Amino acid sequence: MEGCEMSGFATKAPVIAFLHTSDVHIATFDALCDRLAPDLKLHHEVRADLLQDMTPGGCCAPGFLSGTRAVLTALAEPPTALVLCTCSTLGPLAEAIAEAENLPFLRFDRPMADAAVAQADRIAVMGCLEGAVHATGLLISDAARRAGRQIDLQTCCYPELWDLFCDGALAAYHAAIAEQLAKVAATTDLIVLAQASMAPALMPGTEIPVPVLSSPELGFRAALAKIGYAAHC
Repeated sequence: MEGCEMSGFATKAPVIAFLHTSDVHIATFDALCDRLAPDLKLHHEVRADLLQDMTPGGCCAPGFLSGTRAVLTALAEPPTALVLCTCSTLGPLAEAIAEAENLPFLRFDRPMADAAVAQADRIAVMGCLEGAVHATGLLISDAARRAGRQIDLQTCCYPELWDLFCDGALAAYHAAIAEQLAKVAATTDLIVLAQASMAPALMPGTEIPVPVLSSPELGFRAALAKIGYAAHC
C-alpha cells in the first residue's frame, strides 16, 4: 500500500514499528496511516506467541521477559522512531521493559486512558478477554491517579463473544459488541473499549448515548505527535 510498508525495514525514512499479537490490527493501522500520515513508513510485527505463557493476571512463564525484550529491542533499531504495542494484555509488561531499556515506545491504549479520565468520572471498561479488561482497568486507574482524579470504574467482560472473533465471524462479533454497548451505556458516563478489535462495533448508525473511546486512532495520533509528525487531518 502507498506510504505504508507492511514488512521489513527497507527504507531510511523514520518508521513506526507495531508490535501486534493478532494480524487483524494491520488493516486498521494501515488505513489510519493512509488517512493521517500517507508518507510515513510502518512496519508490522505479529507475535501471537508472546501471549501463550501469560495468565489473565499478567503472570508469565520463565523466559517470557527475555523473549519480549529481544523483540522490542530488535523493533527499536534504526530507522525506527517509535515502537507501538497494540495489545492491551501485553502492554503493561512491554511498557515496563521499554522504560527499563530506554527504548522509544508507546503503549497504544495509554492516550485513550488519559482521555477517559479527563472526560468522565464514571467509566466502564468493556472487553472480551479478561487479561485485556484487567490491564485496561489498571491503566485507567493509573491515569486517574496521575491526573489527581477520583473515578468510579466498572468492568464488563464478555468472553463468550471472543469465540466469534476467533472463528472469523467479525460481523457477528461487532454486532454483539454494539448490543452490549447499548446496555452498558445506561450505567456509566463513558465507555472504554479494552481491545482494538472491538472498534468496528462503532459503525455508522450505531447510537450510543455516552462517549465510547477506542484506542486505534487515539493511539496512532499520539504516536505521530511523539515523533513530531503533523497529522494530515
